[in-house]
Amino acid sequence: MNMQSARQKQAMQRGLWVIVALVTLTVVDFLIATQIPHGNLVYLAVFAFVEAGVILYYFMHITQLWRSHEEEEE
Repeated sequence: MNMQSARQKQAMQRGLWVIVALVTLTVVDFLIATQIPHGNLVYLAVFAFVEAGVILYYFMHITQLWRSHEEEEE
């Protein structure tokens, strides 16, 4: 197995774990919204921020905004 296919496999596994995490957070969001009748806003806001952070980090590559051009080429 060459280095490129090992990287692709690792990226696919990481992507799968991110999707599983987002689905799990969404299910928990739904359960909180439907099972806790009052006072669930704080819990929903926390889960929304966590989900947004995962999406920004993994799918939108937000950390690349602060990398120098030389680091990107490596």
